[in-house]
Amino acid sequence: MVKIRASKLRDVELITDTGVRLGWVYDLLFEEEGEEKGKILAILAEPDEDIDISKFRITEDELLIIPITAVKSIGEVIIIDSSKLAQVIRAR
Repeated sequence: MVKIRASKLRDVELITDTGVRLGWVYDLLFEEEGEEKGKILAILAEPDEDIDISKFRITEDELLIIPITAVKSIGEVIIIDSSKLAQVIRAR
């Protein structure tokens, strides 16, 4: 298993598999309690200036909440599955 330090993800760009630039990693959201304690739930991202954040789940300080289940791959950029992201946006 390849391991990546969370600190290496800071400022990595998030792009959907359809080529839409979402923004850059700002932080990670973890489960705080219970059996799943420590599990990564979401990526918090500074939105790209061209993104309409009203279509996304956002934090109080207007960071995008990208569920970890929508992540397809992590490398020089993080690729987000647009179909899974759309499900979250519609459920909002």
